[in-house]
Amino acid sequence: MTLFLLSVTLALVISAICSVMEATLLSLTPSQVADIAKKEPQAGSIWHRFKANIQPPIAAILLLNTAAHTIGASVAGSQFGEIFGDKWILVFSLIFTFVMLQFTEILPKTLGVRYNREVAGYIAKPLNIVVLALNPFTKAIHFINRPFEGRSLKPERSATIEEITALAGLARLSNQISSYQERIIHGASRLAEISVDKIMIPVSQVSFLSSQQSIADAIIAAHIEAHTRYPVIDGENFDEVLGYVNFKEMIYFMRTNPNDPSFRGIIRPVGFVSPDTSAADLVKGFVTDHVHMSIVRDGSGKTLGMVTFEDLVEELVGDLQDEFDRLPRMAHALTGGTWMLGGGKPMSEVVAMLKKPFSDVSENLSAWLIRQFGRTPKPGESLQREGFEFTIRRIRRGQVFEVAVRPLTKPVSAAPAI
Repeated sequence: MTLFLLSVTLALVISAICSVMEATLLSLTPSQVADIAKKEPQAGSIWHRFKANIQPPIAAILLLNTAAHTIGASVAGSQFGEIFGDKWILVFSLIFTFVMLQFTEILPKTLGVRYNREVAGYIAKPLNIVVLALNPFTKAIHFINRPFEGRSLKPERSATIEEITALAGLARLSNQISSYQERIIHGASRLAEISVDKIMIPVSQVSFLSSQQSIADAIIAAHIEAHTRYPVIDGENFDEVLGYVNFKEMIYFMRTNPNDPSFRGIIRPVGFVSPDTSAADLVKGFVTDHVHMSIVRDGSGKTLGMVTFEDLVEELVGDLQDEFDRLPRMAHALTGGTWMLGGGKPMSEVVAMLKKPFSDVSENLSAWLIRQFGRTPKPGESLQREGFEFTIRRIRRGQVFEVAVRPLTKPVSAAPAI
């Protein structure tokens, strides 16, 4: 009788514990493992190892559970037959099967999933012991199964990043965070996958100052572009970047040193990064070194572009536009039928003003001019269309900020400024 009770008890208890372990192992998420590691570092380390390579713990749990089921049922059935006779063996088998299903499979696994975070700290070490103890058996089984497994599959990409973005989406749907916060989380999770060359400003669109310019000329050029910081090159060589200057320091330097035409004394050092540097590493460098911009160079030292802290922030929160980034929509009538137009002016309004049927009026003036040139034009370049000459006055971040339009033949009657 003692052996019968012992075999039934051990079979039920061991099988129930195995079910709890299996359910907890399969249901724990990376975020829950990270939370466990903060409070219980040793348990967190065990679960992190198991989640990274789930095959050994699963194999150990199945081995122990199957052994408990098989051996327990065999011994219990044999002892029951000796004690109560074979005529009741069918009844015992049905009752024992129901108890095993309900109390060692269904209920423990349900509880293991529901309370996985609570029980994980208690079962981490016992499960680790089971895995170590059954390691020779799992290796032997793996060796036997190897001919049937075929070639090993490449390890799947970690789903942690996808889980973070999915959780952010779920939190937004449940109104725990806003869509704006979700976008920040999604952007931050992608920084490590984005290289600098994907977010940099191309060298053709960077506003450089030359070391050969006087402080007055440099201030005039900087005032037109309306940036805060400007990279400085040696002469006209874009591959020889000396550093950068701050517009406010240029103004202060000119006021305090009116007789000094050079601004070399206020040039600050600038950092250089390769185009394959990740945006995450660049953010870390910007924060650590307290800088706001870097020059992007390839392996041969050729300048490819520039990346600013603002460009990185835009990857997190979307496009940032200050009062100088928003393309103006003004239209001022000047003498001689000349108009001064903002790049944000809709082409439909430009057509109405100039009374000429320009093609594709669904875009703004900046986009239309860029399409006509086939590239981003430079200040001072001109384009003639439909009897008018469009002269680029200012370029801002690759867009036409201001343009002068004058008739090539007779003047167009001026209208009130819009």
